[in-house]
Amino acid sequence: MIGAATILIILAGMFLFSKEPAGSPVVPSLPSSYEFYWGEGCPHCGNVTDFFNSWEKIDMVEIEYKEVYENQETAKLMLARAQSCNLQNNQIGVPFLFTPEGECFVGDTPIINFFEQLEFNE
Repeated sequence: MIGAATILIILAGMFLFSKEPAGSPVVPSLPSSYEFYWGEGCPHCGNVTDFFNSWEKIDMVEIEYKEVYENQETAKLMLARAQSCNLQNNQIGVPFLFTPEGECFVGDTPIINFFEQLEFNE
């Protein structure tokens, strides 16, 4: 819980003190793969990674792993992605998933449930 609070504080500070012009951040176009935002040492991020490592359908999806604690540009991208889903700053944290369809999922259980429910044309 402390880790989640820490990332929220960091992201809020980056948002408030960024040198970007006033207004909403520019949101890049939708990605062609899933973007999984995580933080080093985050136990909930580890739960998702463990799921990916054991999931039999992992080869059927393309996932970009994006670490946010050490990479300010990645953290800014995660913030922009989250805001595109109308998430408030207090709802943003890692683990965070952004889909090619522009959907956002926050937390290990919602992310794992999302992938478990994906249907594939096999």
